[in-house]
Amino acid sequence: MNQKYPLLFLLVFLTTQIFADPPIPPKGFRWVVNGIFSDEFNGNKLNSKKWYDTFNGWEGRAPAMFIPEAISVKNGNLEIKSGVLDKPVNDFTIYGGAVSSKSSNAYYGYYECRAKASKIAMSTTFWMSNAKVPYADTEDTRDSYSQELDIQECIGGGTVHKKFRNGMNSNTHFRYVKPGEKKETFMSKGTGATLNSEVSDEFHTYGAWWKNANEVMYYADNQLFDTVMVCTDISSRPFDRPMKINMVTETYNWQPAPLKEDLLNDEINTAFYDWIRSYELVKVDKKMKLTYKEPIYTENIKLEVKNIDTSLLVDFTYKANRNRKIEFLFLDQDGNVLHKKKVAVYAGYGNNNLEIEMDNFKNKKPYCVQAKYTFKLKLKTVETVF
Repeated sequence: MNQKYPLLFLLVFLTTQIFADPPIPPKGFRWVVNGIFSDEFNGNKLNSKKWYDTFNGWEGRAPAMFIPEAISVKNGNLEIKSGVLDKPVNDFTIYGGAVSSKSSNAYYGYYECRAKASKIAMSTTFWMSNAKVPYADTEDTRDSYSQELDIQECIGGGTVHKKFRNGMNSNTHFRYVKPGEKKETFMSKGTGATLNSEVSDEFHTYGAWWKNANEVMYYADNQLFDTVMVCTDISSRPFDRPMKINMVTETYNWQPAPLKEDLLNDEINTAFYDWIRSYELVKVDKKMKLTYKEPIYTENIKLEVKNIDTSLLVDFTYKANRNRKIEFLFLDQDGNVLHKKKVAVYAGYGNNNLEIEMDNFKNKKPYCVQAKYTFKLKLKTVETVF
């Protein structure tokens, strides 16, 4: 028993919906859903406690302006529909929409959405930002900065760059205004990944783990594809402030605007967001009040066992929508229970370990380990011996 054992046990149950998960948390930590920045969009209107139906301080980029009428919630999705304005408003002739969080306190954590882009030459986006503040590290307080973390920026009907039709396009912008100037200078580092289908053909999941003031990890359809170290030309800690979350459809100055016939085609003119979920990384044993009632996890337990001196170390990860108890059973080759241990776990996606002294087995050789949640459900136990 001086070897590292393979995967021993996997239990999966309680799944009725399409799901995605944050990356495996570090040992001793768990992911907890932050309800302020999460929404399944299962109602019939936008949750006005969480979201604005416009972008405060920004009308949009001509020729497309943001209008609240573009926003709706139905059929389990947030929908942002683009179209033609009845009458031009200054330089605006068409419209898109913007949804942004009322709270601007989204901080380090994992942020993801499941979305399907419109098939017109307007963007479908998921990103974070904050407002300008003075740059305190300089003596000249006339300079200022803001942050922008682009998780996904795509154009389902784009005609200029193919990557915006079939890829996840991500960026980190340190938006700096030099002393005495009004124009921003963008200090940026970005990345991207090619998806297995175009952004408007089906739903894809886009995620980012904003780890700290300097590092962002990007995930496309639950797979890590790159880690970006934020540009430090100005600040040594460029992404040091909380942000708000945005879902926006807009036009660009480098991409021709959509055709009128496309804007009037309800088969292609709408961007769909199935859900948005946000997670905080906390200590695995930290008690927290649940702020999100939706059961988003496919609840499971995974085990890996190894022998360390006179102990058996069980590494385990778990996913639980509510506080649970896990029962661990240590069996011999004949199926006799040599030892059992119950462990309380808090709701979330956790990564922990359990150490059992070999004395508990009374000189008998353990053959396999089982684990299950102890609440009353008919569960199928699958085990792998070691």
